[in-house]
Amino acid sequence: MNVMRESAADIAAASVKIAARGVQVFYGDTHAIKDVDVDIADRTVTAFIGPSGCGKSTFLRCLNRMNDTIDICRVEGRITLDGEDIYDRRVDPVQLRAKVGMVFQKPNPFPKSIYDNVAYGPRIHGLTRNRAELDEVVEQSLRRAALWNEVKDRLQAPGTGLSGGQQQRLCIARAIATSPEVLLMDEPCSALDPIATAQVEELIDELRANFSVVIVTHSMQQAARVSQNTAFFHLGNLVEYGQTAQIFTTPRDPRTESYISGRIG
Repeated sequence: MNVMRESAADIAAASVKIAARGVQVFYGDTHAIKDVDVDIADRTVTAFIGPSGCGKSTFLRCLNRMNDTIDICRVEGRITLDGEDIYDRRVDPVQLRAKVGMVFQKPNPFPKSIYDNVAYGPRIHGLTRNRAELDEVVEQSLRRAALWNEVKDRLQAPGTGLSGGQQQRLCIARAIATSPEVLLMDEPCSALDPIATAQVEELIDELRANFSVVIVTHSMQQAARVSQNTAFFHLGNLVEYGQTAQIFTTPRDPRTESYISGRIG
């Protein structure tokens, strides 16, 4: 299948962080993702859009091998992070997920203190040598997640006691505490109210200064607001990929135009 994509020169303008070639995903006999090729740029927000069940979240989970946890799931093709094949048998998925963090649709803080939620990753990966270094990582992560000023006086309070929007920013702080290179976000605002959504969107825009961010969203308005590049998935196929402004104003594939105009989806 020919995928409508921006030119190689456009992609080359930004350094490629993740490259996928010929990616297929099967759940048992179900062919969920079909021959996806895509380059994801560094320090850029890339949005995956498309109807429910189109494969965008399944493909997102391929990028940090979360699908490994599903017994009937099989992934074929090649996905590289900085040129290294992430499915090489020598790659430890746990270490990979420290480099490619993930924030889920529903805020899922651990049943621990705010401090221990953020400290969890650095502790298990041995990223700090002493309590002072760990304190600094926790503070910096909470600052980056725009949460520090709201929680600095109650770091030992349970993370589950925060509001929904605060819990999601805590999960973002937890994800970035291991200093990942890529941050995957699977509909991170779908459970949030408009004010919390605006705060998370503003945060996403700030995070791209340091991370490659990939966001799955059902909201085309959100994709238009936060992303620089957009990929449109439909029925397991990557139909079109390009700069967000081009995808939303002059899509090249009629299926993209139909989705954006509300005729499919």
